[in-house]
Amino acid sequence: MIACDQHTQDPEYWKRVEEFIGDTPSTLNLIYPEIYLPLDENRVNKIHKTISTYKKLLVDQGPCFILVRRLVSGKERTGLVAAIDLEEYQFNGSDSFIKPTEGTIKERLPARVRIRENAELELSHILVLYDDPYFSVIPGNPDDFVCEDNKVYDFDLMENGGHIKGYRISNENIIKEISEKILNLGTLLVGDGNHSLAAAKSFWEQIKGSAPADHPARYAMVELVNVHDPGLSFEPIHRVVSGIEPEELLKKFNARVEETSTSPSNADFPSAGHSIGFITKDRSGVLIFDNPVYDLEVETLDEIIDNYSIEYEHDPEVVEKLGKKQGNIGFFLPPLKKSDFFSLIRKKGVLPRKSFSLGKENEKRYYIEARKIVP
Repeated sequence: MIACDQHTQDPEYWKRVEEFIGDTPSTLNLIYPEIYLPLDENRVNKIHKTISTYKKLLVDQGPCFILVRRLVSGKERTGLVAAIDLEEYQFNGSDSFIKPTEGTIKERLPARVRIRENAELELSHILVLYDDPYFSVIPGNPDDFVCEDNKVYDFDLMENGGHIKGYRISNENIIKEISEKILNLGTLLVGDGNHSLAAAKSFWEQIKGSAPADHPARYAMVELVNVHDPGLSFEPIHRVVSGIEPEELLKKFNARVEETSTSPSNADFPSAGHSIGFITKDRSGVLIFDNPVYDLEVETLDEIIDNYSIEYEHDPEVVEKLGKKQGNIGFFLPPLKKSDFFSLIRKKGVLPRKSFSLGKENEKRYYIEARKIVP
């Protein structure tokens, strides 16, 4: 089941998933898709009861890492499912070992914390990035790193999610070696699931005064991924502003306008300055900022549109469709350079919300593994 914070404007997606699953046990029944917010206590209670029911279906792998190989969109991404220490993480952007990459909206945390309360298990769509350009932790070709006898799953994912394989790594010496290598690389950055990890941290802070230091909820399950992994892509998150007069909004930008005859999502943007594509009912073009004040195009754009009604979209075709509606305008942003990502965070701290996406929607993490968060 894909991450709960995806397809929040697409009820048909969740309807298809529910019909496909039917009465079959599924991680869908253990998560709370955000499309169904605000929180329904009956649904939360049902999740907690289902966790208890499903426990007998789960296979205990013992203390281990799971090496994950995911083939989707013609690319293979390798990751390592592990538990991280929440004492090493702060979501306020302080000088912690594990850092957020976007500002935390505290209003989004209570619902997630409530789901974690009274839950015996956690599932995770969190991706945490490490900076390993020489692939010292996991080799670029992990074939020699895994053993087929240790394969714990191997199947196709629904809804064009590709194919995934998982391999257990339970040798204590190998686990220790991998852990030390990751620690020696320095800071870890939360790439996906910032608010889910913040909720896990909040829950731990609530209970740690009366909990033993080694309580399972002190840790959170994530997938660790090398930012240099060739299967990991940084995608832009575009914007659609509604309920406005597009031409009046365009006048607020201190930019040159170059008209385009094709979709601005495919335009060749100048390499200097900032370039942001736009589309309305009547025209399309590119806003060109020759001397931008900010480092990132998303900052240049959000300064003007933050007080308007904004919809965030991954798919440029959806942006084009919505942007052409009366009273709307769609904006197309370029992707961040993943090779510069760690240096960018060192310079800026957290980024504006929805600055980037790790992969397209169908490439997001699916819920497969579970971990106990009660003694």
